Amino acid sequence: KTRLSTTKKKKIKGATRLKLNKMISFQTTVPLLLGVLASYLVQCAMAWSIGEEEETWQRDMVFGRKLEERSAGDKFAYASIPFVSGFVGFITNWLALKMTFYPIYFFGVELLGKYSRVKDQPVGCIGWQGIVPTKAAKMASMSVKLMTEKLFNIKEIFSRIKVDKAAEKMKAGFEKSVGGIIDTVSDKYVISQKTEWKRTEAAIKQQMIDWTLAEAPTFTEGFMSDLIENLDDVFDLEDMCVQEMVANRQLLNDVFEKVGAKELIFIRNSGFYFGFLFGLVQLALWFFFPYGLILPVFGFVVGYLTNFIALKMIFNPINAYHINLGFTTIKIQGLFLKRQKEASLMFARQIVGTVLHSKNMWGHMLNGPNKSEFLALLDKHVDQMTDALVGQFRPLVMAYLGEDNFDEMKLLVRESARDQIEAIIDHLHEYTDDALDLENEIDTKMAALPSKDFERVLHPVFEEDEFKLIIVGAFLGVIVGLFQQFVVFRVDWLGGDL
Repeated sequence: KTRLSTTKKKKIKGATRLKLNKMISFQTTVPLLLGVLASYLVQCAMAWSIGEEEETWQRDMVFGRKLEERSAGDKFAYASIPFVSGFVGFITNWLALKMTFYPIYFFGVELLGKYSRVKDQPVGCIGWQGIVPTKAAKMASMSVKLMTEKLFNIKEIFSRIKVDKAAEKMKAGFEKSVGGIIDTVSDKYVISQKTEWKRTEAAIKQQMIDWTLAEAPTFTEGFMSDLIENLDDVFDLEDMCVQEMVANRQLLNDVFEKVGAKELIFIRNSGFYFGFLFGLVQLALWFFFPYGLILPVFGFVVGYLTNFIALKMIFNPINAYHINLGFTTIKIQGLFLKRQKEASLMFARQIVGTVLHSKNMWGHMLNGPNKSEFLALLDKHVDQMTDALVGQFRPLVMAYLGEDNFDEMKLLVRESARDQIEAIIDHLHEYTDDALDLENEIDTKMAALPSKDFERVLHPVFEEDEFKLIIVGAFLGVIVGLFQQFVVFRVDWLGGDL
C-alpha cells in the first residue's frame, strides 16, 4: 500500500482546514444571519396579526406615534439611521484594515507569558498584533515560492552576470584592498628586520602588489563562474527574504499596502456606501417594526457584510466575464485582478527595491546560513591565486620559508581575503543589479500570469484570518445598534418607551 509522506499529509490537512474555515465563514455564517433576520421579521408579522385589539395598538404605535406624535428630533433620529449604518460600515472596514497590518508588534498584556498566544496567531490573551506582521515569515515564504515557481529561476538570473565585466568592476576594490593584505603577509613572511630584504621593502611590496593585481581578473572570473555554478549551495533566496522581512516586519506591510493601495481604499470607502444601502432597509424595518432586535441585528449584518462584500469584489470573479449589452460590453472581474499590469509593476518595484537587491543578496551569502559554503569557495580560489603567484618560484619559496611557514602564509592570505571580500564586492552592486534586471523580470512575468496565479499575490493577506476581522466588525455593529435602540430611540424590546 502506498503511504502518503508526512509533508503531503500536512499539506492536505492544511488545505482541508482552510476550506473548512471558508465554509464556516462564508457558506454558513451568511445564511445564518439571514435566517436570524427572517425569524425576527416573521415574529413581527405574527405579532401584527394577533387580534384586532393588538393590531390597533400596533398601528397606533407604528403610524400614529411616528407620523403624528414624533418631534423633529425623533424624525432626525430616523433620518440618521442610514448614515449611522454607513458610518458603521466605514469604521468596521477601516478597523479591519488597520488590524490586518498593525500593530507591527504585539500590543497588549501577556498574562500567561509565552502561553498567552498561539504561534502565528494575531490575537493574544489580551491584545492584538497585525495579521501580516504576525505571519511575516509565512507570507514572505509564500511570496518567494510564487516568484521562484512562477516567475524566475535564481540560478538562471545570476547567469546573466558576465564574469569579465564583474572582474572589471571589482578591480577598484582589489586596488584598495590588496595593499593591506600584502603588508600583512610580507611583513611576517617575506621581509624581516634581520635580513637584507628590509633595504628594498617598498620595491618588494610594490612588485607583489603588481603581480597580485595582474592575477586578480583570473581570480575573479574563476570565482564568479564557480559561484554561479554552485549558487544553490551558497545562497538561499527564501531564507534571505524571510529573515529580512521578519527582522523588519514593516517591509512586508509596505509591499502589500503599496501593491494593493487602490483595493485597500476601496475596502475602506465601500463600507460607507454598502452600509448606507443596508441602512435604508434598516430604516424601513425599524419604522414599521420598532421592537425586538432589529437595530442590533442589522448592526451585525452591516458590520459583517460590508467587509465580506468588499473582499469578494476585489478577488472575485477570478476570470473575467464579458457581458455584451449591444451598445457596449461590460467586463466583470475582481478589482485587483483588473489591475494586473499596474499591480505587477508596483510589486516588482517594491520587492526589488526593499529586498531583492544586490547588497542584500551578497550580504546573505557572506553572513547567511550558507556562509561556510561561500567561504570555502572563496578559500579555494584564493589558494589557487596564491599558488599561481608563487608559480615557478615555488621551490625557492619553499626553501626560504619552509613547508610549515608556507602553509601558515596561505592561511593568513585566506583570512585576509575573507576580511576584505565584502569591501571588494561593494564595487559590484550596481553592475549586479543591472545585470540581474530583476524588476523588469518580475514585472513582465507577473503581468503575464494567469488570473488564478496572480490572485495569490495579495489574497493571502486577508484569506486565513478574514473571518476574525469580519466578526470584529460585526461585533462593533451590534454595539452601535444597541446604542441606537436604547439611547437614541430609547425603545425597549417590545417597542415601548424606556
